[in-house]
Amino acid sequence: MSEEMCANLSQKVQEIAKAPKYRGAIFQIEADEKGLALVDVKVSSLKVYLMIDPECDKILETRFFTYGGPIFTALADTFCKMIQQKTIDEACAITTVSIEESLRDTPDVRAIPESAPEISQMQTLIEMVAQVYPEKKGTAILVREKMDRIKYRTQTAEGRAEADAEWNAMTKPQKIEKIEAWLHQSVRGMLQGDGGDVEILDLTEDNRLKIRYQGACAGCGSAMGGTLFYIEDELKNNVYYNLIVEPEDPLDNLPPNAMSDADRNLAGLDDNNPPASLF
Repeated sequence: MSEEMCANLSQKVQEIAKAPKYRGAIFQIEADEKGLALVDVKVSSLKVYLMIDPECDKILETRFFTYGGPIFTALADTFCKMIQQKTIDEACAITTVSIEESLRDTPDVRAIPESAPEISQMQTLIEMVAQVYPEKKGTAILVREKMDRIKYRTQTAEGRAEADAEWNAMTKPQKIEKIEAWLHQSVRGMLQGDGGDVEILDLTEDNRLKIRYQGACAGCGSAMGGTLFYIEDELKNNVYYNLIVEPEDPLDNLPPNAMSDADRNLAGLDDNNPPASLF
């Protein structure tokens, strides 16, 4: 921070800019897992994140990120602090005038020059929070209802009994059709985006779904880790909680005696000249 810039800023602004408490980010997956709404709005080089309980509109967590220098940092950090545990209406009633006044070292000396563009940009950001929240709230309520249904169907005795009854009433082709529909809806697009795909090979009586990876997925290390976990988790949550997904072992397709003579000799597996006993 240059000496000239420091001369126009209060000591409070400079101190906050050096060590902000609310710098960071909040991701959508965090909000979804908690059944909360995430408002993330951006103006210029400043982005603010608010995690909100859609039932009472209370702000539970705040973060911000900026490359915009000390003024944006101080304004955003102070705003994030001021709106903790407040409702959206209370938060959006705050103005940059009140934020700037709270950053003054003395009541009659401005903390930030009145001509600083960050002042008006911060006010625009606060107004954007009020504008986008209703849609974010509606989405969060839908996600929360979906998560509650998943928990009921997968984690409660009553829900599992209902799921078992529905699943057992279906024929095998109907079960595969339902699995295929969900794979197409939530999984296949992701795999195809990376040059891969997945094929259903069979569904056993004990609910083991045999699959075959195709394209790039066939040789990808994550296909047996993260990708497999994602596919199985999606199917358990949205199709039937007791499904187990088992990828095809590539070695299963090798015909008997497929190992070359050279490989057999190298391994000491010549049928006519078995290796000497090691004992």
